[in-house]
Amino acid sequence: MTRPGSLKTFWALSDPVRLEILERVAAGSEVTVSRLAAVLPITRQAVARHLKTLEESGLVTGSQKGREHRYDVDTGPLVDAGRWLRGRAASWEDALGRLKLHVESDSGDGSL
Repeated sequence: MTRPGSLKTFWALSDPVRLEILERVAAGSEVTVSRLAAVLPITRQAVARHLKTLEESGLVTGSQKGREHRYDVDTGPLVDAGRWLRGRAASWEDALGRLKLHVESDSGDGSL
């Protein structure tokens, strides 16, 4: 079952613009809204809204420095999401392995 935190993480990452913003924040050091808006095809206000969503999901943290709000990536939610995905992948691999054995054992009689 998905925990509420993981659900927020996956929802935040489901938007291609937010994913791009997260990648740019991860690649930079204390990225600002203005710097992001300068390289993205969206308004400064739209960047700020996306960053707010990323912050609410725990993927970025913001801090005020002078007049600028700077952002850094928080990897905790990504680690949790990765752990959840690995658990699901193991479950699927097990189920697919059993299906393969079943199909291979039934294929000896010429029918599927």
